[in-house]
Amino acid sequence: MAEATQKEELKLSELLILASMWMLFGFMIWFYLSAFHGAPARMAADAILNHLLGDDFYRIIVEPNQHFLFQVETHIPFTFRDGTTDALGFVINPLIFSYGLPLLFGLVMGSDVSWLRKFIIMLVGYIVITAVQVWGVVWESLKMLAFNFGEQTHSVITSHGISDSSIALGYQLGTLILPALAPIFVWVLSNRPLVEQFVGWQLDQLKDGRNP
Repeated sequence: MAEATQKEELKLSELLILASMWMLFGFMIWFYLSAFHGAPARMAADAILNHLLGDDFYRIIVEPNQHFLFQVETHIPFTFRDGTTDALGFVINPLIFSYGLPLLFGLVMGSDVSWLRKFIIMLVGYIVITAVQVWGVVWESLKMLAFNFGEQTHSVITSHGISDSSIALGYQLGTLILPALAPIFVWVLSNRPLVEQFVGWQLDQLKDGRNP
């Protein structure tokens, strides 16, 4: 039993080392290809904000000077500090909602599964994390319009029936909870045998223990 436990601990430590090494490589790929893998999230968030805000919203484009950023443009007139009035626009960093992608990449590449399974897990993970990124971009945009630019934009958001409490909830979920949990859930659910090996129990055994 002691030898088996030692072997399991060694394999777990090996996974963590491999995952850390692969994760560093994954972060480089994730950052340099952000304009590419973030395009679906940008288009989806654009469509959702257009539905929520109607004519007050214009579009989301890639920030011209830093391609990993999104530039949110609206038709909302805003008076700036210098006294000029123009349509409001602002910049959002979508990477703060998708950092789970290189984390999942490291865990998947460090796992002892086939290359086909690794590809399938990464594909599922990309879809899930892209959905999290869309959520984050939408609620970050609404949060900025509701709270960062004063009453000029806050009244526009409330006129569309979007409450402050829903914005606060969506923003907190999209910033603090979903980006961190999404890659862990995907990896755990797709690697049940490996997780059972590390924790030392199996789901079937628990069922048998509850129902002798």
